[in-house]
Parts: sequence; C-alpha cells; structure tokens
Amino acid sequence: MAAIFSKERLLEELDQCPEFEGINSEELADKLSILADIGKTPDGGITRFPYTNEEKQAKSVFKEWMSEIGLDVREDAIGNLFGTLHGSSPDLPVVMTGSHLDSVPNGGAFDGPLGCLSSLLAIKAIASKQEKPKRSIELAVFVDEEGARFKNGIFGSRVMMGEVDAADFKSFKDDKGNVLYDEMVRCGHDPERVQDSYRNPEDIHAFLELHIEQGKRLESANKNIGIVSGIAGPSWTCFTFIGNTDHAGNTPMNFRRDTLAAAAEFILKVEQAPGRFSQTAVATVGKINVFPNGTNVISGKTEVIVDARDIDLAARDAMISALKDEAMNLSKVRGVTVDINDGINISPVIVPDHIQEVIQSSAEASGMTSLFLPSGAGHDAMTLGKYVPSGMIFVPSLNGKSHSPEEWTSLPDCIRGVQVLKESLARLANS
Repeated sequence: MAAIFSKERLLEELDQCPEFEGINSEELADKLSILADIGKTPDGGITRFPYTNEEKQAKSVFKEWMSEIGLDVREDAIGNLFGTLHGSSPDLPVVMTGSHLDSVPNGGAFDGPLGCLSSLLAIKAIASKQEKPKRSIELAVFVDEEGARFKNGIFGSRVMMGEVDAADFKSFKDDKGNVLYDEMVRCGHDPERVQDSYRNPEDIHAFLELHIEQGKRLESANKNIGIVSGIAGPSWTCFTFIGNTDHAGNTPMNFRRDTLAAAAEFILKVEQAPGRFSQTAVATVGKINVFPNGTNVISGKTEVIVDARDIDLAARDAMISALKDEAMNLSKVRGVTVDINDGINISPVIVPDHIQEVIQSSAEASGMTSLFLPSGAGHDAMTLGKYVPSGMIFVPSLNGKSHSPEEWTSLPDCIRGVQVLKESLARLANS
C-alpha cells in the first residue's frame, strides 16, 4: 500500500525539525492533520470542493485559528477569507500572503493547506514580537483555486483582482448541474455584491505564497527552498485530424487515411518540441479523443489536445506556432486534413528580481540552501503577479507526488518553509 498522510507519519521526523523563534513544529502538524480530516476519502486523500459543507467546515476552523492569534478576520462577498495583522503604519499598502483550502478529487494534504498554515504560523511568529511591523500583513485564503468542481480555477484571486463579475457566475455548472451562482447563495454569500470583493492593486505592496513544489527538482538537487523565478502560463490547443473511417480488415494499408496514426506521429513531435525553444518550456498531450474508437475500425477523426507552457511568453508562442506548422505538414504527408482550434491562453508571470532577492536572503539568513526554478503549475500568485509584485516559495515534494493521497512533504521541510516565509514577510513589511 502506498504511503499516505497521517499525523503519526508527520511526527516521525519531529526530532529532526530545526528550531526557529516563534515557530512550533507540533502546532503545524496538529493543524495540518485537522484540515486533512475534513473531506477525507477512503483512500486516505482529500476531496474538499468549493461551496460545500467540507469547505465551510475547513474555513470555519481556519477563522478560529486566525482569531486566536489576534488577526482582524473577515470574509468577502464570494467567500474569500482574510485575516489582518495591523502594522504601525496601517495606511501603507499591505503585504499579503496565503493560498487555498480546496482540493482536487482525492487530492493530498499539502497542496494549498500548507501555504495557508505557513502564512498563519509565520504571521503568528511576527506578531509575538513586541515591535509591530511597519506595514500590515494580510493572510488570504482564496476560494476555488483548483477549479475541480466548476472548471473555473484560480477563482477567488481573480475575483479579488476584478477579473470576474456577477454575470460570469451563472455560466458555470458542476457535474450535477448545480450553477455556481446558486451554490454561492446557498452557502450564504452574495454574488451580486462581487464588486465589494475587488481590491485596488495599489493597496497591496507585495504578495507571497508558499507551496509544495509538485516536482522533483529540489529533492534531486538536495536543496531546502525553491525560489520561483516565474510561473508558466498554460496554452491549450486542439488539433483535430480528419480522414476516413474504414474497416480494419478490408482496407489495404496504402489506401488508409488513418487519423490515429497521424496523431501518434504528431504527439512525438510535441514531445520533441520544447527543447528547441527554451530550457523551461514543456509540452504535453494528456488527452486524445478517437472516433469512432472501435477495435476493428480505422479512425476517421482524432482530437489531440496540447498543453504548452513556459515562463517565456515569446518562446512558448513560437513553440505553439511551430507545432501548428508540423501538424499542417504532417496532414499533407499523411493524406488527412487538420483543424486547429485555440483554447485557453494565459500569459506567464515573471517574479520581480527584488522579490526573488528577498526570499534568497531570507533563506541564507536562516542557514538554508536554495534553488531558483520555474513553476509549471498555476497558482493564485499568478493572478496577483499580473498586478502587484508577487513571489513563491517552494518546499520539496517527496518523489514529486501531488494531487494524490501520496502527496508528501516532511515536517522539517515544512518548518523550513515557514521560517523563510516569516523572514521574507518581515523584510517586506518593514520596507
């Protein structure tokens, strides 16, 4: 049986946790375990979708924790949760930090919750000092980052930055036909007051998010902390190869217009493309649709959905353009046609140098090793990063596992992340 989350497993490495002023390792383990029990699945994972009883319970618990450390707590019209540690100059733009509590189906215990709890414990440690930070520090728990229920991810942060209005809420439904707007109302929110949730970017000095890496680079390099240099913007493109549907037994090989064979050759081109354009580019085919999808039928139509990402927008778009040319050329050689339709297209976000430097110096001051690396996954920091200086701190993921009950980050690595976040927030709040 694969190793899954438990408090007992987390505490096995308690004696290996480094000690930092104001940070309690057992408290982090306790709180992470409490959240992991909310929406727990038989497989040991977590299913905690937005606007459900499970999410409401998790947010209620988190509100109590924020109040206990003296934060000024509020919830906005669409369900984003905020807690503020007021600084000595409260009129200055705030330093914001946080993440999300929702999950993918049968997800892990760390993706999102660790970022929220790290922010909580970091602010608690800062608040325990006699001298207030100059700027206020605000903890944000964003609703529906994953998009697992309504297919509308990074939702709460997009609302906060004014990218969503009330009319949009009625266009999204879950798999049971429940409308996002109606579910928000059912949970006691007021989507018609969405504009009350908007924030002026000028009121936010900087945003920091701690997250598990969801990859293997830190683990492979044996580094404590990842300093994210940029967040890759995803672009989805659907390539539909169209040929002839024929009998698999009675159609000679030289008479076939087999779209699945054409698609297979194209998929290899996708795999080979990234290295030609950028060291940080990636391209993936995770979904194909074959028609009519019969064992003894030559496919007459095959859809290939390409996910292309990079932190370099020009390199990513050049790669996509080249893949479109490859598909067109391949279709001519294979005697099929190809329709190309663009899907989502999100620009990457580069982390400002001064934010990277703050995180690096905080790691060095805390005696930790670090590595600069891109984030291939989307995060709330991607939304904030379009408007305000934003950065991310990564902590190692065991075997790169994420979005799975096997998702794991050791308690010592979690604590190191809290310390670097604490130091980074303190530096930004006093700048």
